[in-house]
Amino acid sequence: MLTISGLEFAYGSEPLFDRLDLNVAAGEHVVIVGDSGGGKSTLLTLIADGGRDAIELGRGLSSTMVLQEGALLDHLNVIDNLKLVARYSKSPVNELRITQALEQLNIDDGLYDAPVSQLSGGQMRRVAIARALLTSPDLLLFDEPDAGLDIVNLSKLASTVNLLSVEHGKACMTVSHNPFYIAQVANKVYRLQAGQLVLIADWPELAADDKEIQQRQLILQTQLARTVDTARARASKPKRDWPLISWLTGSAQTLVSLVHAPRSLKDELTIAGYGVYLSFITGVLFFALVGLMLGSTTIAVVRMLADHSLTGLVSVFVKPETLINLMGGRYVLYLAPAIGGMLFAARSGSIMSNWLGEMVRGKQVRALSLLGVPPMQYLRAPSAIALFLSMFATIVWFTFCVWLGGVVAATQLFDISNASEIMSLSRYDVARSLFWWKAVIYSAVVALTVVGLGLSFKKTAHQVNIHTTKTIIYSTLCIAFAELVIILS
Repeated sequence: MLTISGLEFAYGSEPLFDRLDLNVAAGEHVVIVGDSGGGKSTLLTLIADGGRDAIELGRGLSSTMVLQEGALLDHLNVIDNLKLVARYSKSPVNELRITQALEQLNIDDGLYDAPVSQLSGGQMRRVAIARALLTSPDLLLFDEPDAGLDIVNLSKLASTVNLLSVEHGKACMTVSHNPFYIAQVANKVYRLQAGQLVLIADWPELAADDKEIQQRQLILQTQLARTVDTARARASKPKRDWPLISWLTGSAQTLVSLVHAPRSLKDELTIAGYGVYLSFITGVLFFALVGLMLGSTTIAVVRMLADHSLTGLVSVFVKPETLINLMGGRYVLYLAPAIGGMLFAARSGSIMSNWLGEMVRGKQVRALSLLGVPPMQYLRAPSAIALFLSMFATIVWFTFCVWLGGVVAATQLFDISNASEIMSLSRYDVARSLFWWKAVIYSAVVALTVVGLGLSFKKTAHQVNIHTTKTIIYSTLCIAFAELVIILS
């Protein structure tokens, strides 16, 4: 089924695989062991991605990869995680097949509508396998599926995986460090050492009972203890993280992603709706309070200046309320778009950037790609549209709240009964201030920045935090620069 002949691969100038060979037959479960950093997960990734002459999967056969921790989408419940993959599947997948996949993996129907966060580690792995089975793979790749599981869940997972290889004839390939788990699932065990695969165990059949599992576990522990890889110095420098470059390339990719025909309009609308919820709906009260405060504070400052300036003879001819008549509500159109945009970038932009960044770090985005769900369409484009609409709506809402705060303050501080009429805004005022142009431009810039940096590559929580911070900085700088250009012109 799978044939690897003379595979060579290197990171920079450091060779990782040196003419590596491997054969995996249908119904066979091959496990790769070895020291951390030796290239085990890289080998699975190369097989999953395909496109290399040295790696050949039988004609018409397909493979998929189940990542560590399952990489399920947190914003969807259990069954919706499977339905998403089903909608993007090349072959039709009906509701019955989805429930059969879950039943096959012993997922209780009471968990179908449960949030992913409520699942145990073992349940997440089994749901992830059920999701992968919807793509009808002939070869299943498992990247440390046993990580972090206790003995009970390890045994349950082993039983589940064995059903796939023994009863359904699927080829399986697993990276693992756990002799207890390996002894229950493996037919062949290879150690990745010095760029080559060395066979250390060959069992034609699965272990018949617990005694045989213990014997195999002992054999594995003995074999693994005999050879220790010599640590090799990294010849290549670690990849530097350049947020500025990630911002520019990510923004360009986001812009390109907007031009596509939706494969599943329902899924894109779901992501867009969730993005609007996170970035606008949850912040409506916050933006209202800040807007009211800014509007009323501005009028309070005008009142204070009037009290100090309009004294003596001047106060006879110039009344404080005259200043409100002269100023009207036009100040709102000049203050609100930039301040509202910066507030949106700091509050909502950081929330969305962090959400997208954690999906990258948690490999949910990678899992989508492996399962045939294009992240460019499913995540990038809908998120950008949601942010654009949310920020546009925020600027309009914030502007209204600033105006309302000014009207209330003018009524209370200047005793003006018709303050709303005096501070009313005409179409000419709106056009002259370039209000709508500002709202569109600022919304577009922030949307591209947040999604571009949010979905850029990251492996650590530190990188997520760095990119989230840069999202705020770059967004506010762009708004400030655009505002400066408009003022000076």
